[in-house]
Amino acid sequence: MLHVRQLWRALHAVPQLLLVQPEQLSYDVVYALALVPPMATGIFFFRRSAALLIALCFLTGIVCLLALQLARLTINLPAWVGFRANHPLISGLIVACFLSPQTPAWLGVSLVLLLVVLDYVVWPQLGRTMVHPALVVFGILFVVQKQLPVGFVNPFDGRRLDDPLSLWHRLGLPIDPVKLYVGNVPGPIAATSAAAVLLGIAYLWYGRKISAAVLGGFLVGVAATAAAYGFDLAFQLASGPALFLTGYLAADRRRVIVPDQLAVVVAAGAGIATVVLRNFGQGQEATWQSWLAIGILITVALRLRAFLSTRPSLIPAGIRRLPLSSSSEPRRPQAAPIPARQPVMAVSSSSSLRRSSTPAPRRPQAASIPARQPAMAVSSSSSLRRSSTPAPRRLYDTASDSNDMVRQMRSAAGRGPLRQAGTNPVLWTLALFLVNPIGLWLTWTNSSLSRRTKEIVSGVSALWYLAVAAGLFLVLTHGLHRA
Repeated sequence: MLHVRQLWRALHAVPQLLLVQPEQLSYDVVYALALVPPMATGIFFFRRSAALLIALCFLTGIVCLLALQLARLTINLPAWVGFRANHPLISGLIVACFLSPQTPAWLGVSLVLLLVVLDYVVWPQLGRTMVHPALVVFGILFVVQKQLPVGFVNPFDGRRLDDPLSLWHRLGLPIDPVKLYVGNVPGPIAATSAAAVLLGIAYLWYGRKISAAVLGGFLVGVAATAAAYGFDLAFQLASGPALFLTGYLAADRRRVIVPDQLAVVVAAGAGIATVVLRNFGQGQEATWQSWLAIGILITVALRLRAFLSTRPSLIPAGIRRLPLSSSSEPRRPQAAPIPARQPVMAVSSSSSLRRSSTPAPRRPQAASIPARQPAMAVSSSSSLRRSSTPAPRRLYDTASDSNDMVRQMRSAAGRGPLRQAGTNPVLWTLALFLVNPIGLWLTWTNSSLSRRTKEIVSGVSALWYLAVAAGLFLVLTHGLHRA
């Protein structure tokens, strides 16, 4: 009954945590909740194609997560791997949100794997950079889509149709901003509806996970440049892909490495560049191109500033040697240690004053004896104090066996991470069925299994893995072709 009450209290605390105190949640949880409205809108408009691509990218994120966990248990990944990186599941959903409904399945899986590798391995080694790795992945997606017959489709009849910004540049007629807010226009799966994207951005800002200065500066830059060109402000500001890239990626506080005052200026520059590139016919690709260029420029400028600040000052060598050459005065007699013996002198002077009341003459050795007595007294008292406090006994200082520590070290060295990971049947089974090469490696490195058992397990798992992969490929390929 007590456990039921605790569970009931925890369930009652969930709405308060999600709606009242979202800043206490992690970045991954808040991003997962913020991606729900755009994905729901994309599945509503593009139906089966959007659902299949989102599910496939999500499964790829699960495989990446299991692979990373197994790698941490087996080969002991460094601590910097995955520093300030998105969760693999979040990376898979971000890639799925920006794909076209006609994107091949292999391309979506490859982009998720590439984003996880960049975010977990490459980007932590670059240090402080303002370029989001997803922008690089979307650039590769743009290049690949130009080589393949992949484009956007109309959500009503499923026919191929360009995005609203490309139609505006080619025909000169802006689309109704109401359609852009609703999302029933061609575009990426989960970035066509400006209203759904703004709802997710509002939750991210409420959870204090994005910078409002970046989002506000970008909108101001877009509005000012559109007004200067004489374009429709509502149409230029209501682009769903532009809001998605700015709010979910560029405004991430983990990626913003400049203060808010400078972030406003940087974001305004990105907004100006976006409208300029739209005027030259770049369409929705203008946003990630602008943010990629601005991010690289800011990163290079900050690295150059840090390099110049760490250079040695250009002071002439003669001025540096001036304090050394000017110290040509003869050294004073060694009277420096006198202040250190002041307590001894004070004790000796007090003892001499007490003895001065007696008319006995001074002995020749009386001056040296009182000077040494306080020092000996202090040293003896300090030694008594030190000896009074027992020294902490170490765990390996046992009198029973002197070789106990050596035996423990040998036994610890004999138990490696591979044997510990191989003894866990759950991880071993998941590795065999999901990440087959790692599972086979764990099988053959496990010394508790015989060779015949290893061969049988390897053959069965390999056949099962190939059968599932072939069946999944056929289902997704036929499903996308029919859609």
